[in-house]
Amino acid sequence: MMAPIKGNSQHTFNKRTILLLNAIGCFLALAAGIVFWWQGLGLGVAIVLIVLSGLFITNAIVTQKSMDNPLTVNALEEKLEEKETLLKEVHHRVKNNLQTVSSLLSLQSRTVADEKIESIIKGSQHRVVSMSMVHEMLYKRDDYSSSIAVQPYVEELCGYLIRSVKGNTNNITADLNLGDHSLSIDTVIPLGLIINETITNALKYGIPGDTEGVIKIQLEKKGTNTYEMYLGDDGIGFPEEVSPQNTKSLGLKLIHNLARQLRGSVMRAATDRGTYYQVTFEEVIEEFNSVD
Repeated sequence: MMAPIKGNSQHTFNKRTILLLNAIGCFLALAAGIVFWWQGLGLGVAIVLIVLSGLFITNAIVTQKSMDNPLTVNALEEKLEEKETLLKEVHHRVKNNLQTVSSLLSLQSRTVADEKIESIIKGSQHRVVSMSMVHEMLYKRDDYSSSIAVQPYVEELCGYLIRSVKGNTNNITADLNLGDHSLSIDTVIPLGLIINETITNALKYGIPGDTEGVIKIQLEKKGTNTYEMYLGDDGIGFPEEVSPQNTKSLGLKLIHNLARQLRGSVMRAATDRGTYYQVTFEEVIEEFNSVD
C-alpha cells in the first residue's frame, strides 16, 4: 500500500500562506501601478503592474476554490484505498469461483467410468486451475499491480500438473529458467494455458508411466514487449507430420490459437529427443478508461 500522506492541517496551512502572499503581492502591485499612473512615471509600467495585481487575485481565487474542494488529500487517499480493496476483492471472488468450478470438475471425473471422458474433464480442470492461480497471486499481492511474476507462477503451475498427472511420488524434474520477468494478467492467462497444454501432453504421452523425464521451460525477452519461450520434454516425442491442421488433439490446437491471441506464433523446435516448442509472443496490455 502506498505511503500515508500527511494530514490535511499542514495542507491547509500551506494554502493559507499562499493566499496571504497573493493578497500582499496584489496590494503592492496595484499600489505601485496607481502611483506610476498618477505620477506619469511610465504608463506601460503602470499597466503591467495593474495586470500583475490581477494575476495575484486570480491565483488567490484558484487557491481558495482548491481549499473548498471536498476532495481533500485525505479524501482522495481514502477513495484510492477503497478502489484498491474492491480490486483485491474482485480477484478473491474470481479465484474462489474458479476453484469451485475446479472442485465440481474433479467430482464429476470420479463418477465417470469412461477413461477418455475422464481425461477430458481433468484437462478442463487443469485449465481452470491455471487461471485460478493467476487471480490467487494477484489477491495475495500488496502493491495492487496487475502484473504477475512469471517464475513463481510457472513453478506453482508445473508442480500442480506434475502431482496431478504423475502423483506425489514421481521421477519428473522441472528445469525452469524464466528470469525475473513480470507480465500483465492478459498475457499470463493465455501463456499459462499454453504451458498447461504442453506440459500435460508431455506428462501423459511424452513421458509415459514412471519413466524419468525432464520438463524444461525457458523465457527470454527479445524486444520492448516481445518474448520467446522454449518449452517441452525429453520424452519419446511424437511424429513430425502431426500438426494442428490434421490432429484431433484439442491441446495442440489450443496452443496455436492461444499463441495467435498473444500476437505470436508456435514452431516445433528441432531436437534429437523429446518434443520442444518455440513460442514467440507479445505482452498484451489493455488500457481502460475510468468510469468515474
